[in-house]
Amino acid sequence: MRVLRLLAVLTAGAAAGLAAQLAAPQPTEKLLVLPLSVANAADSAASIATMDAARARIISLARYKVNVIPKAKLCEVLQQSGFGCDVLITPQQAEQLSKALGINSYTGGWLTHPANLYIAKVHIVSGASGFASTFTINGAATPPALGEAIAQRLNNIVKAAESARNCNEQRSHNALDRALAEARKAFTVEPNLAAAWICIATVFELKHQQDSEVVAYQGALKGDSANTEAWGRLAQTYMQKGDTARAIETFTQMLAQNPTDKNLRLALANQQLQRKQYIDAMRYMTDGLKISPADQQFSETAKRIALDGAANASDSSAKKAMSEALLGILRQEATTDTAKLADTNNLKLAIGTAQGISDTAAYLWWAQAAHRHYPKSVSFVKQLAGAWLLKGPMDSALVYYNQALALNPNDVQTSLLIAKTIVDNAVLDTTKWNACQRGKDTVCLRNLRIPFLAKINPARQYLKPGFTASDSALRLTAYVVALTGGSKVAQAQAYDDAYSWFDELLTQMGPAAPGASGPKEQIRAQASFWFGLSSAITLQGPYKHMVDAKSCPEAKVINDRINRSIQAMDLGGRVSPTTAAQMRNILGQYAANMPKVQKAFHCSNF
Repeated sequence: MRVLRLLAVLTAGAAAGLAAQLAAPQPTEKLLVLPLSVANAADSAASIATMDAARARIISLARYKVNVIPKAKLCEVLQQSGFGCDVLITPQQAEQLSKALGINSYTGGWLTHPANLYIAKVHIVSGASGFASTFTINGAATPPALGEAIAQRLNNIVKAAESARNCNEQRSHNALDRALAEARKAFTVEPNLAAAWICIATVFELKHQQDSEVVAYQGALKGDSANTEAWGRLAQTYMQKGDTARAIETFTQMLAQNPTDKNLRLALANQQLQRKQYIDAMRYMTDGLKISPADQQFSETAKRIALDGAANASDSSAKKAMSEALLGILRQEATTDTAKLADTNNLKLAIGTAQGISDTAAYLWWAQAAHRHYPKSVSFVKQLAGAWLLKGPMDSALVYYNQALALNPNDVQTSLLIAKTIVDNAVLDTTKWNACQRGKDTVCLRNLRIPFLAKINPARQYLKPGFTASDSALRLTAYVVALTGGSKVAQAQAYDDAYSWFDELLTQMGPAAPGASGPKEQIRAQASFWFGLSSAITLQGPYKHMVDAKSCPEAKVINDRINRSIQAMDLGGRVSPTTAAQMRNILGQYAANMPKVQKAFHCSNF
């Protein structure tokens, strides 16, 4: 069956023809009975037959109460406008038709056909007529039987609506008790007629009985769950009571009845934004964009919510959700408008947001975009290096860190970043190492040690600017990285290399001030332990060379080294007292021999 595409304004001839038909004396209230929507096209004929039967029957039952537009007149109007007679129309088209005909009450809803039964959910949209209702008819065996049941219910609603209108009139004259009596008459016919409950609520409003107002509006919604007037009035009552949360919840339910209400959607989103309920605020906009994807106001509001939430949300899950939403919005904007990728503020915002939630993929994507547009920007090059550091491989990170350092050779911070990156990512395979140790396989150990040292030792050259930096924080960073690197080297039993790491570190740190404490002194103690250990273990070679050479200058160097190593081990011994005692004993034996060396070589005092 062809789907109707109804014009918002009917042809002049059709409208004039209908006006003539309605000119004769007839009830003031008018009702347009239209077919129900169906989920299955096979039920279209059943829907038309059902509502045709309902229309014909309600005309018979309520001829003195309501003017129901007959099928013939409805077909005439549709045909004069170029459309077929038996058609199913959407809710939007039904609204257009009713407006064009000047009829403020019309039916809508759904028909389903499970098993062998027909079920109808009927919704009456109504203005001042008071017909607004939502009801379900279950279990009819045939469309005509379903139509009969619908007509009987419509007849009850039409009768009850007359009393509801009387209630409103009595209330307008301030005859509040008479108004309530008229509403109760309505309930004897239709227990939950929305119009009667709304009238009662307005009476309670005049009596300043807010709790009773709430109960009345809730009663109206039992009779018509899609009644936006009842939802709106109930929400306003909650607002007057100071219950903002309930008011927003109610307005949200009202929006569900009319999802295309843009102003209400925006108002709710902004209200939740003010309350810092970011996830709820964003939900209004994402749902709105599903309905109107190109709506600029929805897009701008969504971005504002995401920006505020990413920056200010106190709840970590909300902050993450808003950050993710912001990244999605920024990415979509950049896809639509590539000029956004050249906007440094936009790039910084996206990169910072991605970093904040550890979104490595987004961080890398935006950092690469920034580098493409600003390849000489040290900041963006470093960001790209940082992104590669998170994603891997490390070599890519080092390439860009070195590129940043080349752009600004005096950047101590970048130099230290490179050193730290190298040290942190130089990892000895301890599983293989331990297996080699258990097997006392020195070749295996050497084969693991050599590539490890090749990775970690280059970090030392990047530490030098940090050692001499004027900023004490940068110097402390250099000390920490050097301690970490040297410790890793010593643990790989590369004691000659470790001696060099710690010799340089302690030399750069300088002597300790009397009574000094703090992070620097903690580093000094640990570095002293490793220096003393590495020195003791590797002293045999230099000592033997000195003895063979019978060189007094070499003897003085060895003597100074022994004394310095003993002092270091005394300072750092608490790191591992047992190991320190062993190393102290070795160094003590060397120290005891030095007077004999001095005498044998005829050296002056060391």
